[in-house]
Amino acid sequence: MGILISENFGDLLDARVRKIYGRELASSVNESMVPMIFGMESSTRAYEIVSGVGGMSTIPTFDGSITYDSIGQLYDKTFTFPEYAGGIKIEKKLYADDMFSIMDRRPWQLAHSTADTREDIGADIFNGAFVGTDGPDSLPLCSASHPYSPDDATVQSNAGSTAISAAAIEATRRIGRNAIYTDRGRLFAVNYDMILCTVNKEEIAWEVINSKGKVDTANNNRNFHEGRYKLAVWDKLTDSDNWFMLDSKLCKMFLLWWDRVKPGIKQDTDTDTLIAKWYEYFRCSAGWADWRMCYGHNVT
Repeated sequence: MGILISENFGDLLDARVRKIYGRELASSVNESMVPMIFGMESSTRAYEIVSGVGGMSTIPTFDGSITYDSIGQLYDKTFTFPEYAGGIKIEKKLYADDMFSIMDRRPWQLAHSTADTREDIGADIFNGAFVGTDGPDSLPLCSASHPYSPDDATVQSNAGSTAISAAAIEATRRIGRNAIYTDRGRLFAVNYDMILCTVNKEEIAWEVINSKGKVDTANNNRNFHEGRYKLAVWDKLTDSDNWFMLDSKLCKMFLLWWDRVKPGIKQDTDTDTLIAKWYEYFRCSAGWADWRMCYGHNVT
């Protein structure tokens, strides 16, 4: 075996570092809430613009000519792509002393940090769901004052304050079906089929979804909610009492995650001779283009 010189020990480690990083990142992606909830998109542009979709009128009876509807322009959401970057160092003495148990933790930690950062970006949308003016309609995601459209100031709500329970889940489900409207005032028939909460409320939500009998009662009724909802438990949500109901199909259309540059690790070849360096770089953005896919409860 040739003599190991300081200038190339990083090259010898590179394959190992990449393998550990890639394995941990792939594992973290499989456990991530982001692809479960968000519509995942890729971009090649400096920014992306997405609009809410205006409703259409009913299809008229054919009278010899086709009537073409004019769909209203709703609010635009612009997605820009900030840069995220971080790195690790491995000293030559760790390699020379065969300290692989220590070296292997560093790419593992970098991959974990990458996945954790992306989870934070996604969860921030729900952690800030009841405050701010950064939505396409200059309101937070969950608000009692969402206007129908830029041309119609009539307001409707997707914000409540009721603690999670079987009764509250059913009341929220009904709001989606009979109290959420398009910009033309027609029922949108939103299907809230996913419950989003933290582990603090997971037991309640799980029992509502999985109990055979009616929840929290001695009556022998069948449970109306059994198997009706998906359950998303996200501990990145900072308020343990708040919870949300989502229309999972509408989320894939209007709750969007854009990757401009996907996460990846590269070796920094411009480095000290006794220290090998790798860095992580990615660009992404997350946000929502239409609020109707979500109903949130800000529980106090």
